[in-house]
Formats: sequence, C-alpha cells, structure tokens
Amino acid sequence: MAFTPAYHKITCPFCFAHFSLQEAQFRCINPGCPDMGPDNEYALRRGLGRIKMGRVLLPEKRKGVLALKAPDELFCNTCKEYSTTRICPTCHFELPSNIAQTEQKVIAIIGGRATGKSHYIASLIHRLTHSVGQGFDVSVSILGDDSQARWTRDFYTPLFEQRRILNPTLPSALDAQVLAPIIFRLLFGGGNGRQRRALNLSFFDTAGEDMTSHATLSTYSHYICDADGIIFLLDPLQMSGVRQKISNQTLPELDLAAAPDNIVRALRELFERVNNIGATQKIKTPIAFTLSKIDMLAAILDDPGSPLLQSSTHSGNLNLNEIQSLHTDIQHRLYDWLSPNFCKYVHEHFANYQYFGISSLGQPPDTLGHVSSVSPRRVEEPFLWLLYKNNLIKGQKM
Repeated sequence: MAFTPAYHKITCPFCFAHFSLQEAQFRCINPGCPDMGPDNEYALRRGLGRIKMGRVLLPEKRKGVLALKAPDELFCNTCKEYSTTRICPTCHFELPSNIAQTEQKVIAIIGGRATGKSHYIASLIHRLTHSVGQGFDVSVSILGDDSQARWTRDFYTPLFEQRRILNPTLPSALDAQVLAPIIFRLLFGGGNGRQRRALNLSFFDTAGEDMTSHATLSTYSHYICDADGIIFLLDPLQMSGVRQKISNQTLPELDLAAAPDNIVRALRELFERVNNIGATQKIKTPIAFTLSKIDMLAAILDDPGSPLLQSSTHSGNLNLNEIQSLHTDIQHRLYDWLSPNFCKYVHEHFANYQYFGISSLGQPPDTLGHVSSVSPRRVEEPFLWLLYKNNLIKGQKM
C-alpha cells in the first residue's frame, strides 16, 4: 500500500474547504456493495434528491510513525474491497486522484447580470486550448466527468457548433448545479528554463443575480475571498456614458442593481466581512476589472489607434507594455463612461488591479441570438495577467 504525507494541506476544488490529506475521506465505488445509500451532504451541495451512492469511508486516526502518512486507499468492511476514491470531508465531492501532487488555484469570474460570464468562460477555454496555450507552452484539459459533460452541453456545443448565444445562467436558488465549478487542468511545459508544473483551476459560472445581494453573494464567499485572482466583468452597456453615445441602438434594460459601481462596492463589503479587512485597508488579491462586449463600442471610440480595437500580441511572455497601455486607455474612458469617482474608489480600495477589455464573441449576435462566427478578442489577457501575478508565467517589457 502506497502512502502520501498526512500533513500535506490541500484545498477542495469544489467547496474550497482546507484540510490535511489525512482528513480526506474515501467512497466505496464497488457497485456490488450492499451498503449503498443516500449521501445527504453531497445531495445538498448538488441540489439532488435522495440518490444511492457508495458508503463514505472514514480514515482511522493514526499513531506514531503512521501518523505522518496518509493512506492512498481504504478498506470497505462491508464488501471487503479497497477504494482509492478520495472525497472532500466537507462536501463529499470526488477529489482529483493526484490532488496531493498538483497545485490548486482558484480564478473567480464575477459580474452583474448579462455581463457575459458564460460566454467569457467558453471563449477563454477555447482560446487557451486552440491557440494561446501553445504560445505559452500550456496544455489545457477538463477534469472529471461532470466538468466534461457541462462544458460540452452548456458551452461548447451551443456556442461553437450551433453558433448561438448561451442561455442565461440561473441563480443558485433555482439551479444548484451552478454551485459546482468546472475544473480544468493546466500543464505548464518545461521549455525556456521554466519549471514543469501542473495546476488545477476552478471556474464558477455564477448567475449575475447572485452577485447583487449580500445574501446570495455570501454563497460564493470562499470562492471569491480565497481566490488567487478575480476577473470582474463590467458591462459597458450598463454605463450611462456609453448608453448616451449609442442611443440609436437597441440596448438592454438598465439594471441599477447590476451597475458596475454597485457590484464593486458589494465585492469590497464582502471582503470586509469575510476577511475582516478594515475600512482603510486595501484588498491585495489581483483583480482584473474587465470591460466585456467591446465589439459594441467600435462606433463610439474616437481614437482608431485605441488598444480596444486591436488584437493582443502575447506569446511566451506577457507583454507588460501592452497591458499598461490598455489599462491607461480604459481608465481614461471610464472617467467619461461611468464617473471619476468609480476609478477613485477602485484605486482607494484595491491594491493590485488592472483594467482590460474583451469581446467573447467578436461581434454582436443577430436578433435571433445567432452569430456567423465566434472570433474572440483579447479574452486571454485578464487570465494571463492573473497567471503572471501568481508567478505562473513571465512578463516582459517590450
């Protein structure tokens, strides 16, 4: 029987509970085991009914030398079979088999209703898989059957095969599935003197409605406040300065609860409550404040050389000059489109932030919700910047 150090601390990629490897539980997966029954904790987290599952196996407390090691398998006294399927002691989700040897990072993607979070996740993963990843010597795969099924059913098939916009994400009160993240494995190659590394990334496709109240926002408190980086999507079509300039187009209904300044304040207050941050203390988590739907802004940009109209040029290293140029351009425009107070509030309350602009589709959909092609623009930049801030890729001033 192989063993792994018991003191190794891990983070559940589903509920983000922290525990030692020795505290991990196991699940009997023998279909012939007579001791199958409902797992209430798992069902509650998934919004499921009373479905039969394999029994949960609890590790015994070890003494002496054995206390320094955690088992790689546990014995089921009922069916007399060993199980190697580890589960989280809090939410009972199955843990990746090599979680003890893999770094775990959380990138939170948040924003108000209709900011395009689902489209962003879809386009980002597609870009990382098909082009950007190769330039940075990173391969991307999806972990687990649940993540694979959701990715294919809810993201890839409708957007990239059927060429139609994605259905809105339902609030967690209506669809508990959104409480479970989609988990991806990033494998960083060892070229250019870099260390070969494996990384698990958890992405939530949160409903915008869950971001607009303290009660529902608290549902994601650990996901957001313990995240290694946050991509905060801002809908320019909810900005008064933008709406005035493109008033000849059909615009979505103005949602005051989902206004960018309101959700930024809600985010700040969440950090204060959960992480006990003082009123004058800045949040240190890297945050990429990201304008979505920049394809809708081309007609109102007065500078044809604006970085918002250009494609990104990052390959192997993050182009720090380009990132700073984009940041400065967007910050200047937010003074006009929102207010100088928005930028001032961000600067006073967040220590590590950058402004970005992306288009997940590359073009507005037609009246039936279809697009002729999906041509994302700059979607990888916020993500690459967060990898850079977490020392996973290198940056260079070019």
